[in-house]
Amino acid sequence: MAQRTLQHVSKDFRRTLVDCRSFATDANQWALPGASPHISRKRRDSIVELAFLRAFLGWETFLEDSFVLYLIGRTAPRGRAPFRYFFPPNKSLAEEWMVPEDRTYAKWDVPHVCDRAERYFRDGRPFSVHLRSNQSLLDEAKTVRNAIAHESKSAHEKFENIVRTRLGTLPPNLTVGSFLSMTMTGTTPPLSYLEFYLGRLEVIAKKIIPGG
Repeated sequence: MAQRTLQHVSKDFRRTLVDCRSFATDANQWALPGASPHISRKRRDSIVELAFLRAFLGWETFLEDSFVLYLIGRTAPRGRAPFRYFFPPNKSLAEEWMVPEDRTYAKWDVPHVCDRAERYFRDGRPFSVHLRSNQSLLDEAKTVRNAIAHESKSAHEKFENIVRTRLGTLPPNLTVGSFLSMTMTGTTPPLSYLEFYLGRLEVIAKKIIPGG
């Protein structure tokens, strides 16, 4: 079996985003009056939410896979390999190093990835600079993800705060899926919030793996 490369990681993430966009597009078309097959708006919202959730999970997988491959010396198609402080002899050990002693799994949100990157790579490259400069957007995307994945009051209150900030109001009976399907004001061509978040994740991924 061929060794997995950073280019494979990049392609896998892009493929995930293509699939998620396709799911959401199909759901929105099927919810139109007269569409065949036809689905309810409630079902459309659920499909759009699942598409976003899959994309966000793909993003976390992208971060984990790219981090481990950089740590074992893989190089992106363009640019130089990051300067490493540690040299795990194989991928399995590198994956073990990602998990803190007091946990059974590693977290891949911005603070944890940046702290980890600055411990293993000089200046945390290529992760810290691109994640920290987009932290507000990534935190927002994570809040949307949490509102889909969790039923807690806190998760939904944080999501509602994002909606108020973005829309200036909180529409009645708004679901996460209906918010993601909305068109952002002033975008030409029209851009949904789903595409806004997925597009930004894709841009950041291309900076982490240049040429991928």
